[in-house]
Parts: sequence; structure tokens; C-alpha cells
Amino acid sequence: MAEVQKARQDLTVKGESVERIFGNYQAWRYIVNRRYQRKLVWSLEEKRSFIDSIINGYPVPIVLLAERKATAAGPSQFEIIDGMQRLNAVFGYIENEYGVDGHFFDLNTMAETKALFDAGKLVQREPLLSRDACVQIASYTVPLSIYEFAGDGDVDEVFRRINSGGRKLSRQELRIAGSTGHFAQAVRYIASKVRGDVSASDELPLNEMKKISITNRELPYGIDVDEVFWIKQGVLTKEQVRESRDEEIIADILAFMLLEPKPPSRSEVLDDFFGYSEGESQQQRHAQIELATQKITTEVATADFQRVLDQLKITLNRSGRTLGQLLLGDQPPRAPRYFQVVFLALHKLMVVQNQEVVDQDQLVKLLDGSGKQIQVPEGGRWGAEDRANLVNGAAGVYGPAFGPAKAYDPAQVRWITQMENILTQSYTEQAAYDFKQGFLRLDGKHTFDEDSFDKILKTLAGIANIRKGVRGYVLVGVADTGADAARVTQLYGVDAKPFERFFITGVEHEAKALGRSLDDLFMELTSRIKRSALSEPLRDYVARNVKSVRYYDKTVFVFEAQAQEEPSNFNNVFYVRHGNQLAEVPAAQYGELFKRFLAGM
Repeated sequence: MAEVQKARQDLTVKGESVERIFGNYQAWRYIVNRRYQRKLVWSLEEKRSFIDSIINGYPVPIVLLAERKATAAGPSQFEIIDGMQRLNAVFGYIENEYGVDGHFFDLNTMAETKALFDAGKLVQREPLLSRDACVQIASYTVPLSIYEFAGDGDVDEVFRRINSGGRKLSRQELRIAGSTGHFAQAVRYIASKVRGDVSASDELPLNEMKKISITNRELPYGIDVDEVFWIKQGVLTKEQVRESRDEEIIADILAFMLLEPKPPSRSEVLDDFFGYSEGESQQQRHAQIELATQKITTEVATADFQRVLDQLKITLNRSGRTLGQLLLGDQPPRAPRYFQVVFLALHKLMVVQNQEVVDQDQLVKLLDGSGKQIQVPEGGRWGAEDRANLVNGAAGVYGPAFGPAKAYDPAQVRWITQMENILTQSYTEQAAYDFKQGFLRLDGKHTFDEDSFDKILKTLAGIANIRKGVRGYVLVGVADTGADAARVTQLYGVDAKPFERFFITGVEHEAKALGRSLDDLFMELTSRIKRSALSEPLRDYVARNVKSVRYYDKTVFVFEAQAQEEPSNFNNVFYVRHGNQLAEVPAAQYGELFKRFLAGM
């Protein structure tokens, strides 16, 4: 009984004003663990409805937090177990990201928002909500339940329990919540890569989550839901993506890729794969998929999936149609099972049989209308034999566009999904990424910019010095401003390919302007790195890992940096990245810099 009483004492239930929790938010004290938390997916109308409830003084559901005690490194933090969407809605309205009934929160209402407004960190939009309504929001008491947890297992269990009793989460979200196995990790990682909401770490401050949230065009941040692969290609609806149906598709496909004999596609089978069911045979199935994933590794499974997806994106881009349109005509239904068949057919040809596309136009023709010959079943169950027969049949149809794969060249790889993930990830990990439109000056003289190249190497040293374990990139051939992209177009006639806020210009035009081939330019850059003032062993690492990658019809050079055993320097000067700025480390701070690396040894 004493143990029960102690557990009760760990739980604190209290009310905090919106003004107080906004202060904690500005102090970056709310943490989101993406291992079990779903995406930020509330629509604008859902957010407005929630704010309207607060304005009218209606009660709102309790917010459940797990407290992490203060340490020498900083104050206590709160992991959000339940209530992420609600907190995000409140903070977004206060920061003037959206209005309710056309009116915006008055930033002069609270001391914190007034200070941010005065500092130029928030912009006041108009017309203003009445002062009385703004005060009602600021003083509204949000019910909080704060628990001190012993470990991650406790958090996972509570998350599942509070969400399994109602209809708050979809079945897939409950399956993957807290699943730490190899298979669940692979599904989670691939799914975020395909959606584009990938992050460098499972844990993010709530402040950063909105940058990679799935939003609509009316909100000035995040990933446009209409541009998410599943929706853009007519595979799933927006609501299905909100319910994590994309993860179900990926789990279904991945299990088919990994297992022999091929498994059926059924909801109960997916439960077993994620360890979300009991019973001896169910546990055997879970152990089987875990062993299969561990054998191939999450990294290889992800790379295989990404390779096939990139080829499909190239083909669809060439066709000028969505997958649904290409397979089934002008106004197709949503087609998740058609996607599975086509994807797995391409996987069989490319990965299992080690072939590659030799005629892109022929593949488009073979895919055109082929969905009418793929007789996928209606309803929930899809037998293993039926699915395998459809995949084999589709592979036979598409096969004539393929031929034996040439030797793999690591310097020439297709990086479509990986590139988009890096560009998106840079929103939340600014210090680890940098982008350059090219190596030549934009003054029209077509000369190699020596200072800019040195700046790239200094930036790589700065990335490597952020902390132990960091890996980052400098991408050349990517403009991060419309002005630079427009200047490249003016000078070289290059049509940049936009993605989010970036413009992929490529480097082909620069090689041509210098009178060199891309291979010659690549070799010259490698030589420049090897004879540069970058310190060893970082210099050797950068030279060995520089890549020439393809993004559709553009070539981008990727420079990779990784933290070494001790800080790195350029020409005996140490640099570090703070956000997107490069700073020289003063001699007085050398001791602190080296301590960061010695601490991990």
C-alpha cells in the first residue's frame, strides 16, 4: 500500500494561466518526444474552435506533462504526453500566426508578448481582438497534470493508456506509440522521410515542431499538406495522413520486402509486427519481423525504400501526372493498394533483381493505364498469395523498361528524398546545415570564388565543432534566396527547381562556364580540400565524403562534416556555428570548446 501512496504523490494536478505557460514556452521548456507523439496536424478550423472555447470560458481537456527535474545544465523541462495540439493552437494564436473571426491577439496584453513585439520578434497583425477577450485568453486557467516519471517505459505506457480508451488516436498511432523495436523504428524513420517532417533527433522543443508540422496554405510555416507525397500523388486523403495511414502502408510494404514467405496485409498482422498484441503465435510473428529488420539493418531498409521511391518520383515527374492519374485515368480514386503493387514491383526489379531503368519514357508508357489491370481487393483483408501474384505480374509488365544495373558509383547517386529531408531538417537544425548557390561569383565574370570556397571549409569546421556526435552538410547548387536564384537564371539561363523556401540551381552551368566536365570539377574540388588549411582528421573526412548527387535534372555537390575526437580548425583558427551564423572562437574560449569534446570521452 505504501508503494501505491508513493506513486500518487508523484502526480501533481494544478491550473496554470495561459500567460504563465506561454512564458514557459518562450523559455523552451516544453519537449515533444517523436517516438510516440503524433504529428502537429490540427487544421486551422480546429485551432480556431479551440481558441473560441477559451474566449468563451468553456472547460478544456487536461494537459498531461512528464517533468524532467532541473539539472546543472538548465531548469526543469516538461515532456508533453497529451495536449501538444492544444498548446500549439494557443501559442500560435498568441504569436499572431492566425486569426479567429478575422481578429488577432493584441500583443500588448501580456508583458512577454509586448517585449517580443518591442524587440521586433513578433509582428502585430490587425484587426485586433478586443482587449477584454485578449485578457480572457491570457488569464484562462489551463488544467495541467504533471507527473515525475522514472523512465521512457513509463511515459510510453501512460501515453498508450490515455489514448486507448477513446477515439483520440488511430490504431496505427497506438501501435507505434512507444514501440522501440527495429521494425517500428524503420517504419517511423521512413514515414517521416516520405512526409518530409524529418528531424535530427526524436526529441524537439515544441517551439521547433511547427517548422516541420503538416499545415495548409493559410498558415505561414511548416510543410504544405497538399505537397506531401501521399496527397500530391493521389494515394491518400489529408484525413488519412492525419490518421497515420501512410505508416500503415509503409509497414505493409516493409514487411513484404523483408519476410519470406510473404505476409498477408491485415490489421491484426500489423498489430503483431508492432508488438501490439498478445499470444504465443503473435509474439513469434513480432520476433520474426524484428530479426528480419535487424539482419538487414534499419539503414539498409531505409536506403532500399528511398531508392525505389526516388525512381518513382523521377518517373512521375517525367510523366507530368500524379500516380493516380497515370495508373487509373483523369479522376482516379485514392489508391493506397495500387501504390503498394507498383512500389513493390519496382522494388523487385531494382533491389531483388539488381536492375535499373534504361528507358524512362518506356516506363512511363508501361505504367500508363496499368492500374486497370491490377485487380486489388476491396475491404480490409488482402491475402499473401494474391498480393504476391499482383506484384509479380506488375513487375513483368514494367520489366521491359529495365536492364542490368551498372556498377554502383557512390559519387553519383540519386538523392531526391534525402535532399528534401536535409532542406526541411535545416529549419530545426540550422547550425548543422548551410547552402550555397555555387562556386562562381555572380558578377558575370565567371570566376571561381576562392573566398567563398574557404568559407565553405570554415563552415564545415564550425559544424564539426558544435558538439560531439554532430554531422552536418554544406550543399552547393542550392540557393536559399529568390534573388540569388533569379541572378543565376539571368546569367546562365538556368531554371531553378523550387522546394519549400529553397531553389535548386545545380552546378552544371558552372562546370560549363569554367570549360570543365562535372567529373573534372568534382576532382578539382576534392584536390582543393586535400591541400586546404582544414585540420586533420576533418580534412580527410570531408575529402572522402564529398558527393555529387542528382536532384531530378540538377547536380548538387554535398560536403559533409562530422565532429572529430577533438575540435577542428581552419588555418589554426577555430570556428563554431550558432544558428546559421559562423563565429570565430576567441582564444579565451578554447578551454570551453575542448571541454565539450573531452566530456564525451
